[in-house]
Amino acid sequence: MLVRFADEWAAFLPAGSLEPIRGELGLTYAQAAGLLIALPAGGLLGNVFVVAADYVSRRMLASLGALAYGLALIAFGLAHSLPMLLAAAFIWGAASDAFIHGCEVALVDLAEEQLPLVMARINGWAAVGDLLGPLTLAGGAAIGFGWRGAFLGLGVLMLGYAAWLGSQRLPPPRPREHAPHPLVGLLTILKNRRVLFLALVLGLFGLLDEPLAGFMIAYLERVRGLRADIATLVTMTLLVGGMAGYAVFERLAGGRSPRHDVVACAAIMACALPAALFLPVIPLQAVAGLVFGAAASVFYTTLGTATLALRPGQAGATSAVVSSIGMLGIGFPALVGLVADAHGLTAAVGLYAVLPLIVLLMVALAGRGAIASG
Repeated sequence: MLVRFADEWAAFLPAGSLEPIRGELGLTYAQAAGLLIALPAGGLLGNVFVVAADYVSRRMLASLGALAYGLALIAFGLAHSLPMLLAAAFIWGAASDAFIHGCEVALVDLAEEQLPLVMARINGWAAVGDLLGPLTLAGGAAIGFGWRGAFLGLGVLMLGYAAWLGSQRLPPPRPREHAPHPLVGLLTILKNRRVLFLALVLGLFGLLDEPLAGFMIAYLERVRGLRADIATLVTMTLLVGGMAGYAVFERLAGGRSPRHDVVACAAIMACALPAALFLPVIPLQAVAGLVFGAAASVFYTTLGTATLALRPGQAGATSAVVSSIGMLGIGFPALVGLVADAHGLTAAVGLYAVLPLIVLLMVALAGRGAIASG
C-alpha cells in the first residue's frame, strides 16, 4: 500500500530541484529537462521487470528494485555533471518499475473486486508522497543541506525500505502452466483495442506530472515574480487537491458509469489547469489547483483500475504495454524546455494547459465500450 507513497516522495525531487540544479551546473532549460526525460526513459528497461512481475518472486523483484532505487538516489545526490545525473536518473527510472510493480501486481491479486477502492488508497498515499517532496526540498534548503541533501537522505531511507520489503511475504505469481508465454501474452495484449486506447489516454495524462510542477514553479517565480516558497505552495495545491480526491473517491465516483466519471473529470481538468496557471489572483489559482487535483485523482484511479483489471493474471504485462505506449510522449519535457528557451516560460507552460483539452476530446469521442470497469 505504501509503494507509490515512497516512489512519489522521491520522484518529485528532480522537477522540484530544476532551478537550483540548472543554476549550479549552468544548464539551459532544455538540458535540465533532459533529467525529467531520463527518469521515465528508464522505463524502457523497466518494462522487462514489469512483465517479470507476472512470472517471478514479487518479493525479490520489489526488494532488489528498491535497493537499486536507493543507490541511484544517492548517486544523483553526489553527481557533479550532467552525464552522471542522466545515468543516475535512468537507473532510478528502471529500478522504480521493479520496485513498484513487484508490490502492485501482487496487490492486484489480493484486492480482486475491491481493486478500485484499493487503487484509490494507494494513489492517496502517493499524493501524500507528492506533498512530502516539496516539503523535503524546502526543509533541506532551510537547514542548509540543499537539494543534494534531500536526494542523499531519501536514498538512505529507500535502502531501509528495500530491507523491509525483503522480509515480507508477497503473493506468488500464477503457476507457469496457467500463464501464457511472456511474448505470446504481450502480443495478445497489443491486439486489444481497449488496452491501446487506455494506454494513449493514460500516456497523455501522465505528462501532467512532476515536470509540470517543475515548470509551473519556474514560471511563477520567473514570470509572475512570486517568491520561491509562494510559487511552491501554489503548485502544491494540485497535490493537495489530489489527496482530497483520493480520500473521497467512493463518494465522487460511486454509482455512475466509469465513462461518465472520466469524461466529467476530463472536462473539469481542461478548465481548471489553465486557471491554476494563468489567473492573475493567487487565491483563485489555488482554488483552481485544488479542483484540478481532485478531478485528476478520480480520472486516474478510474482509468488505472480499468486497465489493471482488463487481463486477469497479466496485470504486469498489461502495465508494461501501457507504459511502453506512454513513452511516445517521453520527449515532451524537452519540447517544453526548448519552447521556454526560445519563447519564454509562459508559452512553455501553455503547452501543458492544452493537454487536458486533448484528453477530454479523446474520452468524450470514445465509444462506451472503450472505458468500462472490469
